[in-house]
Amino acid sequence: MARLAIGVDFGGTKVLASVVDVDTGKVHGTGKKKTAATDGPDELMQRIYGVARKAVEKSGAEMSEMTGICVGIAGQVDTERGILVGTANLSRSVVNLEMARLLREEFGIPAIIRNDVQIAAAGERAFGAGRGVDDFVVIFVGTGIGGGIVRSGELIQGAAGNAGELGHTTIDANGRICGCGGRGHLEAYASRTGMTRALWGEVRRGRASVITELLPDVNPADPAVPPIKSGVLQKAIDRDDPVVREVIEEGGHFLGLGLANVVNFLNPTRIILGGGVIEAVDAFFEAAVRETRKYALTYAGEEVEIVRAGLGDFSGVVGAAVLAAEAAEAT
Repeated sequence: MARLAIGVDFGGTKVLASVVDVDTGKVHGTGKKKTAATDGPDELMQRIYGVARKAVEKSGAEMSEMTGICVGIAGQVDTERGILVGTANLSRSVVNLEMARLLREEFGIPAIIRNDVQIAAAGERAFGAGRGVDDFVVIFVGTGIGGGIVRSGELIQGAAGNAGELGHTTIDANGRICGCGGRGHLEAYASRTGMTRALWGEVRRGRASVITELLPDVNPADPAVPPIKSGVLQKAIDRDDPVVREVIEEGGHFLGLGLANVVNFLNPTRIILGGGVIEAVDAFFEAAVRETRKYALTYAGEEVEIVRAGLGDFSGVVGAAVLAAEAAEAT
């Protein structure tokens, strides 16, 4: 019989759940919902319950057949106690949420929580671009920027369970305010959120951009304007929009600075980049690779492999399911 587990990837704009065969990486059923920054703890959990049940229903299996469930979420997590400590890009009201306990009570199966990009690293290690590589780093660029570290084949969680938070490393101590409240973090410059703010800032200054045609209903002055979708950014580049290209190149430059620090500090064999903007916008990926090699120590920068994620949007859910099964078997 297939060993099935539920993986949930809860990000800044959507929550995705899948039932996964943890021996093959095959996805058998999926559920998806949008997320909302206004959600409180109850609403957040209801979204997770809903997509998990939908995934199980679509898989044709029963909840009782699941080995376990793991939720990877964009925030600080206490992995030992299964508590979501807080989030930078989700609701500020969701703090110290006993997520693992609530999941166990709701579904009657083992449950754990992890950081969202750590689960992506686990997925890429098992079935993606990290398979067969002992030392690599995974960086996903989306609403925010997160990372996961694999050393000697093992996923590094860190003392507080949050190793790999590249998005919250400082690249300008007097720079932009990040979603977490810190100043000058990489996420404020190279995430879709950061690039969206920079782009609409240029429009407010009076620069012409086709982005206003592509998104006619958006008010550039609205501070709550959502991140621009990656496909829209690529459409603007296809139309040779100088403002969008400038912002994308700048974002890639800053991401490259962050990755150069990763190369110099960890000297990984491979860096795996994922997220919608990495997949959809070649100019962003190319700029990040170029700037990484420019600013890293010469030999380490030349030797490191920089590739796109092998599992795409499913890196997180596959990795979460694998971790859920591993945790259930260890108890």
